[in-house]
Amino acid sequence: MRVAVTGASGLVGAHVLTALVDRGHSVRSLTHRATPDSDSEADTAVIDVTHPESLRAALDGIDAVVHCAAPYSYDLEPAQLQSSAVDGTRNVLTAAAAVGARRVVITSSSVTCGSASTAKAVDESHEPRGEYEPAYFRAKWDQEQVALELGPSLGIEVVVACPTVVLGGPDRRLVPSNAIVARYLRDVTRTTYPGGCNVVAATDVGTGHVLLLENGVPGRRYLLGGENLTWPELHALVSELTGLPGPYSQAPASIVSALAIAAAQWGRLTDRPPFVTEQEAATIGRFYWYCSDLARSLGYRPASARTAVAQSLASLLASEHLPGWVRGTLRVAPEVYEARPLRPRPLRPRPLDLPARTRRPRRVPVRPAERPDPE
Repeated sequence: MRVAVTGASGLVGAHVLTALVDRGHSVRSLTHRATPDSDSEADTAVIDVTHPESLRAALDGIDAVVHCAAPYSYDLEPAQLQSSAVDGTRNVLTAAAAVGARRVVITSSSVTCGSASTAKAVDESHEPRGEYEPAYFRAKWDQEQVALELGPSLGIEVVVACPTVVLGGPDRRLVPSNAIVARYLRDVTRTTYPGGCNVVAATDVGTGHVLLLENGVPGRRYLLGGENLTWPELHALVSELTGLPGPYSQAPASIVSALAIAAAQWGRLTDRPPFVTEQEAATIGRFYWYCSDLARSLGYRPASARTAVAQSLASLLASEHLPGWVRGTLRVAPEVYEARPLRPRPLRPRPLDLPARTRRPRRVPVRPAERPDPE
């Protein structure tokens, strides 16, 4: 199958691309900007999902699309989130129909299934019910509605993927999911908080998208999750894999929110983005726990939370997202280094018109002529 992947240079899109190639599909990588370090076997095109004219040409000859291009952020303006998620999805579906593609997998988020005030997992039938929703949550919900309504009218089979907290790499921008791990490592107080989340390895999310592309039922959404953990359990796992003590204490949700407000104010004064936003902190205390049985019925088999955290740590250690003083405190478990897969890259031959590098001749110091001793 000839498949195009939008957002192919992002955390999820990169793993979808790899999984498609591994399954033998012919893949076209669509990104917002050129990525010269790409080592995939996919054709590449630069597009902007908010500009329909760039999409139709990029999708020419494609049978199906996996649409991963939408910002994962808690600090963008609502209008920008809506434009990328909602308008971008509408443009992708319209362009896909114009070129004759008949199947599109939309990357949404588990947050569209809501959360619970107690430690219980919910499934795809659950929806947000009177809980606080950051602008990112609302944009993903609206994206789903547009896709599920517009797709059938265009004759396109739409399947929605709802990943949970995706951990791993490559993560050039430090998305909020990996920032959870980085934030704890930078916190010398090793503070945790109430509530919990579901974490999943990025590699499994990539494989899950391919399963939905091949076997997902049109009109359905599928949770692609891993393991449900409380925040103390997740932070303890990070400590175990990095040789750090902690967590030492648990802060109530109100304190976490107050600290986020202070961090935001400091960020405005220093003109730097805060490490945690007020909107993200406002979700603390609830349980974003999910059940992925529907995806499991298609063969989805996610790894453990330990593997997901190890992938995140492996990515962070190979990036610039951890300062030197943090790295110096870590005693990383061997499984963290093993979690970063080594993929062969073809050697790029040197252009023939460039001269071979020659070694400069070694300069030999010349001693001054010996003078006769004075008599």
